[in-house]
Amino acid sequence: MIRGLRLGVVAIAGVVVAIYFAIMGFLVWHERQFVFIPDQVAVGDVPPGFQARMIDVPGSGKVLTWSLPASSPDKPVFVFFTGNAARIVDFVATGKAFNQQGWGVVLASYRGYSGNAGAPSEDGLMADARAVLASLPRHGRLILWGHSLGSGVAARMASEHRGDALVLESAYTSVPDVAARRYWFFPVHWLMRDRFETENLVSKIQMPVLIIHGTDDPVIPFDMGETLARDFGARGTFVPIDGVGHIPHQMDLEPIVAKWLAKNGLDR
Repeated sequence: MIRGLRLGVVAIAGVVVAIYFAIMGFLVWHERQFVFIPDQVAVGDVPPGFQARMIDVPGSGKVLTWSLPASSPDKPVFVFFTGNAARIVDFVATGKAFNQQGWGVVLASYRGYSGNAGAPSEDGLMADARAVLASLPRHGRLILWGHSLGSGVAARMASEHRGDALVLESAYTSVPDVAARRYWFFPVHWLMRDRFETENLVSKIQMPVLIIHGTDDPVIPFDMGETLARDFGARGTFVPIDGVGHIPHQMDLEPIVAKWLAKNGLDR
């Protein structure tokens, strides 16, 4: 009887282990469906005042940008890299508000998003971002702004010295760190291909950094913004937004940004 009970326990344990590895295999195989949530719906008509451009990405097709010019060549230009399940149209209101301050605005998109062809990956998004930045004339300061998923893109571009300052909105330390909070029972740090390891880039980002994070963010833990702020030290300015969730840019951020620009001599 005891032997039979032991065999039963072993059989159950074997089933549990098999299910565990089957689920893990499913997550690994479908990783990009969890990491990237592209909205491939065309963005529609270009908003009044914006200029639309299709940017060539070497060997990978084209990506769309919408832009508004700065009021003068010495004004800063903000390049916005959007978050997941987002389109460039989601930054139109922010772009208009910033442009009213005289700042230039470029709304960047990625392959597979905003009606662009292609399938997203970490390397692919970085190639798209490099192509967008390479297409811009350089006059005033170039401010790289990344929201959520786009924070990893903006951080990588900053680490490659492709801008003059960096804004991280609702930013993570890395994508595996976020996944580990949700799937703590799987070794996601060992398994994930698309990693977006912003925290590991900190030493390479030698420019002013503004970190904006809602205290009630349900997507990217607030403490990740705090961690990045500590990592950047004197280079970083941390602005927690009390009671706000994952999309602080829906608020009026111009006063915060204007103060940060002036403090770091980026407004001229």
